[in-house]
Amino acid sequence: MRTGTWRSGMRTFFVLLFAVILIGCAWNARPISTAETPQDILSPSDSPATFLEDGRLARPKGYRRWIYVGAPLTPNELNGGRAAFPEFHNVYIDPTSYDSYKRTGAWRDGTVLLKELVSVGSKAASSGKGYFMGDVIGLEAAVKSREQFPGEPGNWGYFRFTDEEGGRPHRVAGALAREACSTCHQAAAEDDFVFTQYYPALREAKGYGAGNPEDR
Repeated sequence: MRTGTWRSGMRTFFVLLFAVILIGCAWNARPISTAETPQDILSPSDSPATFLEDGRLARPKGYRRWIYVGAPLTPNELNGGRAAFPEFHNVYIDPTSYDSYKRTGAWRDGTVLLKELVSVGSKAASSGKGYFMGDVIGLEAAVKSREQFPGEPGNWGYFRFTDEEGGRPHRVAGALAREACSTCHQAAAEDDFVFTQYYPALREAKGYGAGNPEDR
């Protein structure tokens, strides 16, 4: 009788232990914090673009690990002191879309381009006079999506995560009006609303295929 009781007790102990382990695994699988994860985010595809149900774009994370393609600058000194964009524009493209562009020569649905705006800092260095980067003052994005922008030229949507006066970028951003970006891209961009004419890294990558053009 005692042996049966002991065995029954051990079975109960192991059942409870197994239940505790399962609960622990389920708890560890939950996100530690939902502060950066709005509850109404839609399920993303292989594109890094994550849209909320109201159409706003969640700010992509880790974009400085993406493909860096260049940093144009149109300084005030070369534009009568009133340049439209007198800051550096650090441009990044998500790696999957970059590989697709190399393979097909076209911008795939889901492409995300991030533009980091950086002020002009010092204009002199040990190497001589020039334009050197100051501080990050803005963050903008362009996303190609047939689903989100069926009526927009090229299916591109444009977003600004920072206010005009600067400050920390917001976690989400709404699409800008067509005249804010799309009109200029449609009139002057060389390749499907993208200014590839100013980025040798993109010009060389277009339709290159397997491998890396910089390794030739």
